[in-house]
Amino acid sequence: MKPNLRIVAPSTENRTVTPRRRPNAAYRTREHLTAGEIEKLITAAGANRWGHRDATMILVAYRHGLRASELTDLRWDQIDFSGAVLHVRRVKRGTPATIRFLAMKCGL
Repeated sequence: MKPNLRIVAPSTENRTVTPRRRPNAAYRTREHLTAGEIEKLITAAGANRWGHRDATMILVAYRHGLRASELTDLRWDQIDFSGAVLHVRRVKRGTPATIRFLAMKCGL
């Protein structure tokens, strides 16, 4: 019995890969949340069992530009309560940041 295989000359045609995903601007007009949307998010987060904690995390992340991984990576020893300072290990570029908390109102 003979196999059904045959020798074929190699093809030297190089094809380019077309991008499958459109740029972010094609999907949405902006990359950030508005102050009103943050208010709604804080209000919604305040309705669960640990609402005050979750609402505070959202507010701190919004005001100081923290990424989710930076926010969840915070430890108690990074907070200086006497000096009102928060030490954050930044994820990108690895440059640590120091955030000073001033006396402010609770709202946006």
